[in-house]
Formats: sequence, structure tokens, C-alpha cells
Amino acid sequence: MTNNIFLHGLKLNTKIGVPDWERAVSQQLIIDVDIQLKGNQIFTEDDISKTIDYSLIESEIKLIALKHEYRLLEDFGEDIISRLKEKFHFEKIILKISKKKILPDTDFVGIILER
Repeated sequence: MTNNIFLHGLKLNTKIGVPDWERAVSQQLIIDVDIQLKGNQIFTEDDISKTIDYSLIESEIKLIALKHEYRLLEDFGEDIISRLKEKFHFEKIILKISKKKILPDTDFVGIILER
């Protein structure tokens, strides 16, 4: 038995990209985070200390995006994962970051990191 929490479809604007034209203006990223909690407990009480507050995860991701400009989604993703690992205790994380309309014939491009 495993317990997971997730945030899907977090939209935020930041400057990111390899070519200069892509970093010239902020662009929207779409972030999905799936976190496997430590332990396999059954939740029988309304006790937030047994899980991770979604709003805290969202705040940490937004803070990283505001403070830095990245060239690669991979570096941005690694920073998110490192920060979340520092702040919260969990077993596993899957992070997906997507960008819209970067390639003319593609709706989305992006990365998936699993740690």
C-alpha cells in the first residue's frame, strides 16, 4: 500500500529557454508533481502532520521560479526536487514540466524527472 499526493496543472510564468529569443519574455510553464509519502499508514484522523500541505509545495515551486532564470527545464526541475527534498520527507517524486507552443508542430514539450 502506498499513499500519494499530487499537484497537477500548476501554471506559472518564468524566463526559461536556451535561445535568447525564448528567454526575452516570460513564458508559461505547466507543472505536475506526484509525491509518494513515506510509510504506508491508513489515514484515520484529520492530522496534517501525517501528509504534506499542497499549498507549501506550490509556494516552494513558485519561489524558485521567481528567484531564478534558467536555460534548461532540467536544471529548473532539479532545483525544485532538491528544495522539496530539503523541506519535506517523502519516498519518491515525479515532476513533469511542460512548455506550450515552442515547436511549431507540437502542442507541448517538456521533461519528466523521477527521483
